[in-house]
Amino acid sequence: MTSPMVSSTSVSSTSIRTNSQAPIRATRSHDSSGARSATRAPDVRRDRRAAGPPSRDPRPVRLTRRGRLVAFAASVAALVAMIVGAGQVAGASADAESPQATVVVVQAGETLWGIAQEVAPGSDPRGVVQQIRQMNDLGTAPIVPGQAIVVPVAG
Repeated sequence: MTSPMVSSTSVSSTSIRTNSQAPIRATRSHDSSGARSATRAPDVRRDRRAAGPPSRDPRPVRLTRRGRLVAFAASVAALVAMIVGAGQVAGASADAESPQATVVVVQAGETLWGIAQEVAPGSDPRGVVQQIRQMNDLGTAPIVPGQAIVVPVAG
């Protein structure tokens, strides 16, 4: 029996390139007869022209149960914060514009200044007169005897 001739030349780890193929590298793998054979290494380089932009996944974002719970809790917290904030703003403006009030009937010879000093003795009469004018939509109109006006109550 004649066996095929195997060359005894060794090939180091050099690359041999053929026509537009991946490089062939010599490795130390042996076939069934014990002879060394060359194997083709995978081409790890990429052609930059053919790569293009990375593809986007058209599927919508899916939230887990925990994610939905967190989103819901954040929405509720934001809604509660807006309601509480609006209530405080409305309450503050209502307290400033419409204090507790009572009705006074104007007597002959009374003035808004005198009424303001009677209903709020510790306060500046100018501010109280202004409040009386605003509460009754008086503007610059004078008051007349027998007229019922709303005046703030001193707290």
